Amino acid sequence: MILLLDTHLLLWAAGNRERLSAAATALLLDPAHELLFSAASIWEVTIKSGLGRDDFQVDPRRLWRMLLTHANGNCR
Repeated sequence: MILLLDTHLLLWAAGNRERLSAAATALLLDPAHELLFSAASIWEVTIKSGLGRDDFQVDPRRLWRMLLTHANGNCR
């Protein structure tokens, strides 16, 4: 199954896993599933990060590098 992660789910999966339900975690960790994310999510993170909000401390470049590193050649 292909799973397209929205921005919140992408951020939680990347660095805040305790926010995910047990069912969501099981889906994300199942090797039978292909996980995809949109470039729009990186764009959204970049915009929110640029606003300097105290409640949003995500470095979009670091997130992008981490996602590419863990894509295992399956990035598209």
